Amino acid sequence: MKAYKIIVVVLVFLSFGFTFSTKTKVKITSKSEITIHGKSNVNSFKCKYNSNFLEDEILVTVLKNNESKMSFANAKIAIKSKGFDCSSKMITKDFKTILKAEDFDNINIELKELDLNGTAITTRLLIEIAGKTKEYLIPMAFNAKNNNVKGTLKLNIKDFDLKCPKKVFGLIEVDDNVDINFNLFLQY
Repeated sequence: MKAYKIIVVVLVFLSFGFTFSTKTKVKITSKSEITIHGKSNVNSFKCKYNSNFLEDEILVTVLKNNESKMSFANAKIAIKSKGFDCSSKMITKDFKTILKAEDFDNINIELKELDLNGTAITTRLLIEIAGKTKEYLIPMAFNAKNNNVKGTLKLNIKDFDLKCPKKVFGLIEVDDNVDINFNLFLQY
């Protein structure tokens, strides 16, 4: 989700080789895409985030930068819980209910660390959904030529004490596991 913004910020730092306690502004452009893929015992679904909500600038501080790791402070973004469209009013409504969008306006993501191991890049993120925070390690790819970051976060909604609704008297059940795909384009 917006964790992707944070990942993007990290990758921007990589391309510039920032050092201890550097601050910079990064913007994720509306050309970017964030989608959530899930499935039920009957069908699959895809929810797309409204990319117009991605135009915020983020001021990020790099605390440490060595050859293999970068640490960050205040690298936080908020994704609007109501910013998703699942191409069906009923599925969109159910998805926003799962996220508790009426009670929690945002999904908060904080970039904590970036780890470089050869050509592999892994980010450590804190993700808060519906008031619960969990840490994730996400592998990703960065294309410096067009400032593009791609990756997939696999998560289980039960990690955030969320429940999928059951439909048609419990005959249709949604899987608790979802894939969040991001394809972000940065501007700085």
